[in-house]
Parts: sequence; C-alpha cells; structure tokens
Amino acid sequence: MSNNNIDIIKVVESKLGDKVQIQLGQLGTAAINTSNGLHRDVLKAMIDADEKTGITAITGLDLGDNLGILYHTHTSNAFVTIRAEVPKDNPKIQTIVDLIPGAAFHEFEVTDLLGVVFEGNEFKGHLVLSENWPEGVYPLRKDVKAAEVKLSPAPEEKLQDISKVVKIIIGPQHPALLEPEKFAVTVDGETVTNVEPRLGYVHRGIEKASESRTYIQDVYLVERICGICNACHAYGFVAATEKILKTEVPERAKYLRVVALELNRLHSHLLTLGHAGLEIGYETLFQYFWRDREPIMDLIELTSGNRVYASLMTIGGVRRDLKDTDIPKIKTTVEELRKKLPFYRQVYANEPSIKARMKNVGTLSREDAIKLCVVGPVARGSGYDIDVRKDDPYEVYGEIPFKKIVYTEGDTWARMNVRMDEVEESINIIQYALDHMPKGPFRIDVPRNVITGEAISRNEAPRGELFYYVKSNGSPMPDRVKVRTPTFANLPSFLKTAIGENIADIPPNFVSLDPCFSCTDR
Repeated sequence: MSNNNIDIIKVVESKLGDKVQIQLGQLGTAAINTSNGLHRDVLKAMIDADEKTGITAITGLDLGDNLGILYHTHTSNAFVTIRAEVPKDNPKIQTIVDLIPGAAFHEFEVTDLLGVVFEGNEFKGHLVLSENWPEGVYPLRKDVKAAEVKLSPAPEEKLQDISKVVKIIIGPQHPALLEPEKFAVTVDGETVTNVEPRLGYVHRGIEKASESRTYIQDVYLVERICGICNACHAYGFVAATEKILKTEVPERAKYLRVVALELNRLHSHLLTLGHAGLEIGYETLFQYFWRDREPIMDLIELTSGNRVYASLMTIGGVRRDLKDTDIPKIKTTVEELRKKLPFYRQVYANEPSIKARMKNVGTLSREDAIKLCVVGPVARGSGYDIDVRKDDPYEVYGEIPFKKIVYTEGDTWARMNVRMDEVEESINIIQYALDHMPKGPFRIDVPRNVITGEAISRNEAPRGELFYYVKSNGSPMPDRVKVRTPTFANLPSFLKTAIGENIADIPPNFVSLDPCFSCTDR
C-alpha cells in the first residue's frame, strides 16, 4: 500500500472516527462499512483529500431482508469500497450525484435491477430492462425467477410537440449504429439542445445468468459479453475469482495473459481508428485500417486457437501455451504494423477532412472528465492521466516499460490520437513480453468449489477500466457477479459534449468514445 493510500484511510478515520468500520481486504485498498447516510460523509472526506475521487461502479446485493449497496470508488492512488445497506421493504438511500455527477447512470442501473431508490436522483421507467418489463419486479433479487416473469403490453409512444424544436431519433435500428441502442436528439435548427439515451436493447441478463452456472462455465459466459474485448472480460472474472481463492498464477501465464490482452487492444484500436473514418465518409481510411487489422486477428487465432472468442483465460492461468516457433511470427507481424504507423499518424495530423470533422469537436475538459468519471482514451484525451496498467499494475505490467499516452486537447481528434499512439505502445509491450517470457507451467489446478469471499478486479480494456466484482458462497457457482464496462462509464460524457454542437458532429464525436453496446448492456 502506498503512502497516498494510507493517507486516504487516515483522512476518513480522522473525520469520522468510530462512526465507520474500515477493513483491508479484497475490495481494493480498503472496505469502509457505513450506515445509511454516512456513505456521503465518507465520499466528502475522500473528495476533500483528493480531487480525482470518482465512482467506478455501484454494486447492488440481495442480502435477504436488506439490500447491500457497494460504492466502488477511486482516488489518485487508492481504490476504496464503501458499504451501505437499506431495508428491502423501504430501499431508500441518498444520492451521491451532487458529489460525483458521474454516478448518475450507476444509480439508475441499481434502481432498475434491484429497486433501490436514490433520493435526489429518482428514476422512472427502465434503463437496461425492456419497456414492457413489469414495474416492481427487480431481476437481480434472489426471489425473482426471470423465466417466470410475464411481460406487460408494450407502451404506446406519444407524439411530441415539434412546433419549436425537432427530436431526431437515432436507433434502435439505424445506419449510424451497428448495435441496437437509441438516442433521442433534440435540435433547435441544427444545434443539439438535448440528448436522451435509452440502453438495454441487447441486455441479456448475464450477471443474473452467472449465478446459475459454474465458475468454469462463467468464464465462457462473461467472455461473450463482447466479441471485441472478450479476453479482457474473461480476465476480469478469473482475476477476481483467483483473489478469493488466493491463487498465485505461474509467471509464464502472467506473460501470456499480457500478450493476449495487448493483442486484444491492438485489434480493437485499429478497428476504431478505421471506423472513425467511415463515420465521416472517409471509407478509404476505414479499408486501410481494417486491412492492417487482419494480421492481428491471425495472431489471436495463432495464440489462442480461436479468432473471435479466444477462450484463452482460465482460473489458474491460461488454457494454451505459446510455442517457441510462433514467437518470431508474432514479432514480425507486429513490426510490420509498426512500420505503417507513420503513414496513419500523418493522415490524422494533416488530412483536411479529419481535421475539419474532429478538431474542436466534442471537447471534454479535464475537470468535466474527472467529475463524470470517464475512463480510458476518453479520459486520457482530456489530460486525465489514468491507466490501470500503470496506476494499479496487474499481472506483469508493473515490470514492463511503456508510456501512458495523454493528450490535453479533449476533443474528438485527441481521443483518436491517444489510440493511435497506444497501438505502438502495445507493440512495445508485446515485444518485451515475448523477449522476457519465462519457462515453466502455464496453468495450475484450482478447486471446483470457491471458498466464501468477495473480491474485485480491474483491468485496462481497450475502451478503459473494466471492473468486476465477484462474491462467492462456497459452492461451484458464484453468489453475485457485477460488471461495469468502460462504455457505461463514458456515455455520460457524450450527453454533455454533444449539447451546443452541430447535429452533423454527432457521428465523429460519438465514435471517438469507441462505444460498445454489447458490453454496456451485458
């Protein structure tokens, strides 16, 4: 634990004394147990001590007579989980949105799935559940059997008054969105005045489904949250489970995991850099990037045996070792990609179409990035220098030299260039891991039953910090799995940056978030 971590805990202790109980454990630097209302006092103390204090996720738990609420918070150098409970028959707790604006979506989700009412941020309707999901039925409560829920008739949409403004509906099926989500954009002339998001069109109830499957089955299940960053999801789940089991993964497995995670980042960033061109009508750039992404997909298949869902991660290590004869091919392929980067950098720096459509578009200030708790390239493009690989190293990232890429402009162009530079850093990480790959086992056996406990894991997925919380009960199946994806954290920034800009700037602004709705909905 660093000195800064200790200071945060001392600040909370000094301000709240014996009103809270602080425990070191598997939920970050510390877990702080509070009564209803004191969670806000703890947050205020943390915010006063560190301007970077934000919310990573809010996990709702069914504890029987009560509902548990876990506020997973971060500071510059600490990760603290604040616990609170509310009675199930009157599940009300004060909102924290006035303290941390980025908590809004997190509270909405807990309301939708568990029925907790956050006073001051009340939410009616649904965020991730379908519109015809019955009111008063909360699927993550233990007494709800999703298969027996009877859906209500779909509500009729009322016509809007368009005498002064026009509401443009984007989605759930729309050429600009490859995945089904909905954004109602209100415009006055061509200026955006409001954006109303509606998530959940591909909500599959994966968190609920994980409770009725074994840990090994759940590795495959969570991997299918997203076809693009599947390795990161699988890693998030197995890493949290390994913490509960107190399993020490072999060194070779750690290096193999890093290679897999960085190949995942490479293909995802190349996909997004190309797709950004497509969104502004620059299809040639899209074709070039996807052409150069293909060899990376071949490497994923070479190292895992699978092209899309790698299924490489497992509890205790990885499922498949890397052959020594494959290492030269991996090195040659990533070096060929490195040689093409100067051309792409020149295009993004000087091509008039890109500059006109991305410069000074969708600008997010560093201050707003911190308040809204954004992550990944969206944060780093606004000068908010967070990266889990550096800030809280996992596997062997702490041993590998690489740069944390940060731009300060805060616009669409900056967010895309963060990804451009990170492509080269991923190549450097892969090269280093291959050059320093230790000999030895790549997997160890683990028990089928996981001892009672709970743990979190965080990893830097291509879109930013991916958060997992796993609670076990001693059986072969987890008691609770919570997933907070990067896009879920980043969407509130779009609702802010789109307002006041031209309707034509929505596509490049939106694609610069690199949104993944399959991840967001789960």
